[in-house]
Amino acid sequence: MIEHNTSPNTVPADTQSPDDVAGLIQLLSCFAAGAAAFYGLRYLFYLDTVADWIAHTLLVLAALLLANVLLYLWLRHLVLLQGLFILLITVLLSFIVVNGLEEGLGILWLYVFPSMVFYVSTLRVGAILCSLAMVLILLILSPLGPMYTPVHNYSPSFAMLLLFTLSFVMIFSYVLDRSRRQHALRLKEMAEVFEHAAKHDALTNLYNRGEGTQRLAGEYARFQRSHQFFSVILIDIDHFKRINDTFGHDSGDQVIQEVSRRLVAGCRQMDMVARWGGEEFLLMLPSADADAAVTTAERVRQLMTRTPIRVNKRALEVTCSFGVAQIQDGDSIQALLQRADERLYQAKTTGRNRIVARRFISEPQ
Repeated sequence: MIEHNTSPNTVPADTQSPDDVAGLIQLLSCFAAGAAAFYGLRYLFYLDTVADWIAHTLLVLAALLLANVLLYLWLRHLVLLQGLFILLITVLLSFIVVNGLEEGLGILWLYVFPSMVFYVSTLRVGAILCSLAMVLILLILSPLGPMYTPVHNYSPSFAMLLLFTLSFVMIFSYVLDRSRRQHALRLKEMAEVFEHAAKHDALTNLYNRGEGTQRLAGEYARFQRSHQFFSVILIDIDHFKRINDTFGHDSGDQVIQEVSRRLVAGCRQMDMVARWGGEEFLLMLPSADADAAVTTAERVRQLMTRTPIRVNKRALEVTCSFGVAQIQDGDSIQALLQRADERLYQAKTTGRNRIVARRFISEPQ
């Protein structure tokens, strides 16, 4: 739980909602399947100029697009849905273009490809696929195109217009999607900064009192469910007002920061360290009884006394007092904290730089 700055379903861009991406892919898949099925049935039953195998291929691609949607509804695997969709759409559009469907005007379907592929995949994958699409178009529009494919002979003016406009759409789609991703990423980073600030103390980067209270409530709920005991330690810096009055508040802030670092160093990774207010701190130790908590408190106390804290080229001897309490049956959070607070007060009034837990008092060594 200590923090400093601290599903197979991955999203194509980590700024996009998986549900939004999956929903769009399913919508596009159904539309593409419907269009492919429409033209396949049209060629099969109403147009004798198109070979039956072309109609059958369109119907198969339509069925595969719908099967991909059904597979996602069963497995809920976004990466698989995304990969198969890009593959099937690429094959479908390439098939339409290469076979010169709709008297060669099927090539105009390529205008929907750039924006679609950039949104549902990564920028890198989108750029690669758009580049391959442009190579395909150049081959089809070249003199070699009609020799090896049933593509119609396009006029030079149409070919130039298609190349320039489709290139513009590809570049614009790339720039627009890159800008969208960067903007969404900035918003995400700002949200993370605000969330961190709401839960952490600005001076020490420890949990603040509000977040500490929330995590204490969570541990208390776990205790009520599974009777998994825990302990808390309230810690107060001794003679802190004297440090502020003598050396100034900036020095006091540096002392609090160094004490915070030593508190974290003396705790387990699973323990929670929170700044409880002013020069007071709270440690919550999951699965620790009073004896284990006293051991932790003693380790932290020795970290405080072993090395002076250097503040503005001065070495300050800083000590802390500790009040330890273990959760008991019938306790409320308030009762637990009250017991720790009373023991902290006893540690302060009986000489400071000591630990009070139950009736045990650890004298400084």
